[in-house]
Amino acid sequence: MIRIMKNLLLKWFFIVQIPLYYVFRIFPVDSRKILITNYYGKGYGDHAKYIVERLLGSGLKIVWAVKKGQEGTLPTEIKPVKYNSVAYIYELVTSKVWIDNCRKNISVRKRKNQFYIQTWHGGVALKRVEADVEHSLNEVYVMHAKHDSRLADVFISNGRFCSEIYRRAFWYSGEIKEFGSPRCDILFNNSSQLNEKVKQHFRLQPEMRLALYAPTFRADKEIKIYDLDCHGIIDALQKKFGGKWIILVRLHPIIANKSGRLLYSERVVNASDYPDMYELLAVSDVLITDYSSSMFEAILADKPVFLYATDINDYVQDRGFYFDLRDLPFPLAENNDQMIKIIERFDAGLYQSEIQQFRNALGLVDDGKASHKVAQLIKQVVEGREGV
Repeated sequence: MIRIMKNLLLKWFFIVQIPLYYVFRIFPVDSRKILITNYYGKGYGDHAKYIVERLLGSGLKIVWAVKKGQEGTLPTEIKPVKYNSVAYIYELVTSKVWIDNCRKNISVRKRKNQFYIQTWHGGVALKRVEADVEHSLNEVYVMHAKHDSRLADVFISNGRFCSEIYRRAFWYSGEIKEFGSPRCDILFNNSSQLNEKVKQHFRLQPEMRLALYAPTFRADKEIKIYDLDCHGIIDALQKKFGGKWIILVRLHPIIANKSGRLLYSERVVNASDYPDMYELLAVSDVLITDYSSSMFEAILADKPVFLYATDINDYVQDRGFYFDLRDLPFPLAENNDQMIKIIERFDAGLYQSEIQQFRNALGLVDDGKASHKVAQLIKQVVEGREGV
């Protein structure tokens, strides 16, 4: 049955969608139009949000593909279009620049004078991805991925480690620009206004210190694994670092709809519906996670990262890692007692030295200007300047 459904889906792509990519070629490419797709139809976020903020007011036409209910997340200057609709195909066929952070499907056809920027939704990854785990991927997804890499004109990388993965595991041989991660620019350009914005959103006092608990999802999409002793952790953070602390709990978007099942209090706040993970990361004083790549982004702002991972062996067997979790510069706990102890014993000086060495080993290039660099690239493309 599954194979039959896959075949029907592929036939729909070819029979219905592909002809539209040629029919709409009666319309010219608009040299000043950009089409953005974020996580297959999500709203205003990830890398594209920060790139677009550099382009608003420039006279460019920006179209954002969204699923129903996401339209309201977009600034009024951005035109929404329903993801995967006929109108979406029209916008793809007539836009000069495409930006995406996931894979476009095999029906998509690009014209010779169009330019596709693939930002990808991960930078430095802990979990193995794409061709490095091809044996465990859906065969249709692999077809999409290979096609998407053939379409792309440039991949945006945050450094040597990321670029090497693109070359080895993304079926990609085109240009890579090591600009940094646009969504991480906010970690370098944090402001008192952002801090005030986040705390007002959650109705927190200005003096509150924030720990962000942002674990990733499991294959079974269950939440029983998230048994962090939040109140015990808060007490440990207050003793170690001083001040009054709150934990913001942000589950992965795939399981965010289950976040209401966890227990909260005045000191433990549900942040799973907050629209921008990177705003939360920017204003938080500490990150607690398990296997999320956010650990590698938090160190760009020199933030302490604590790993709470109670199911390491099972998770490694399921996905496989690029790094041994125990060799990373982040203190690791496999139960709540260990978690409290690693906070109590945290050595800030040693930690800073280790994460600096780790950043150097990864070849990270982030400097808070990645979104500006991508925006400049887009302006070069739409203006037809040489050297793109």
